[in-house]
Amino acid sequence: MAVAACGGEAAPSAPSRTALLDVADDANRPASVKTCPETDPAVKPALAEFRAALRAMDFAGRPASIEALASVAKVHPSSAETQLLLGLGHLWAIAEPTEDADLATIGKAAFESKTALEKAYELCPTDHRIPAWLGPITARMGETLKDEAMFDEGIAVLDKGIAEYRAFVLFSRMLVYANRPKSDPEFQKALGAVIDNIGACEAAPTDTSLHLILDPACNNSPHAYHNIEGSSVFLGDVFAKAGMKADAERSYTFAKLAPNFADWKWQKLLDDRMTTLDARIASYDGEGPEDEAWNRTDQCSLCHAK
Repeated sequence: MAVAACGGEAAPSAPSRTALLDVADDANRPASVKTCPETDPAVKPALAEFRAALRAMDFAGRPASIEALASVAKVHPSSAETQLLLGLGHLWAIAEPTEDADLATIGKAAFESKTALEKAYELCPTDHRIPAWLGPITARMGETLKDEAMFDEGIAVLDKGIAEYRAFVLFSRMLVYANRPKSDPEFQKALGAVIDNIGACEAAPTDTSLHLILDPACNNSPHAYHNIEGSSVFLGDVFAKAGMKADAERSYTFAKLAPNFADWKWQKLLDDRMTTLDARIASYDGEGPEDEAWNRTDQCSLCHAK
């Protein structure tokens, strides 16, 4: 049950970047987007512990970091950032499950993730990144439970986020529809989201002297250290599924232009995508490959691991 990846962030096909964003702040996001970072020193250690576990792909330490967030949330119920990371922690556990995870465990994590993300959005209604995670988890739960109203609720949340923050949230519309068969008209919504997401990043403010797109949704930053590389695999896989070879090649190649590509752990994955591209495209005339980015068990790590 893969529901999210890369924090909703996606890379465009615009000029190569020569610099890494030092901080992912609100200054270069759309004016309507305001996050609610935690300022209470008592809360910050749990937030830092979770982020460190995600960057290190520390699956053994993940349960403790999630539990620490849950404990802080009980004591500080108005901390929007705590609720947000708690929701993302459970989402990480779903997207990258351990071998002992069963359906009951994943179902519980989905419920906990949705609940925490809803609270985060209530506490910080201007953080329009949140629909990028809340929308897919709600829609996927609706699909699993055969609850059409819940699925529609998830899509409505996504649409609200896209209206406010296209460069960030469009990526997640792709995630909802990417698993549809190539012949399914609904798959076109995934392809359209990819194309629109690229356009949104190409239109974002740029520091021309550094070839640096300033919106953190479109670049590598401290919380998504390999956003460009990871999202390029997702976008390339959608293009490959659509049979758009040149666009897939362009997307995969774009990953190599990231300023910190040299220390990305999945360079071989990218090379394999390039050398097997014709076979991947042809495979969609049947069942298709099993390792599409949105079905991988390292999908969050592709962007967030350092």
